[in-house]
Amino acid sequence: LRPRRNSNAAVKSPLKPPFINLGMPKMGSSSLHSYFKCGGYKSVHWRCGERYCSECIREAIQAGLPPFSMCNITDIDSYAQIDRGPENLVQVNYLNEIVGGVPNATFILTF
Repeated sequence: LRPRRNSNAAVKSPLKPPFINLGMPKMGSSSLHSYFKCGGYKSVHWRCGERYCSECIREAIQAGLPPFSMCNITDIDSYAQIDRGPENLVQVNYLNEIVGGVPNATFILTF
């Protein structure tokens, strides 16, 4: 299986980007990242540009801004891993802020 980013596809999915993985570390985030990249989606895996996604998300939330606003990357379809390992689980510590800050995202829970 592979995701299709074909606007002419017969089936239209109600699931829309950005896709944000809320799963724990070592639970398939690399495979999820590869899956979206294979389908032509722009995906990041724990690094949002030159920074760790967890750091820019945490800083944005603490500053009262939307969760991904300080990550300095644009047009991302998939955030396959947003934590920086078990010591920095932003998807747990800031779950309400992430879900509330990106209400139209499709959230994925890998296990």
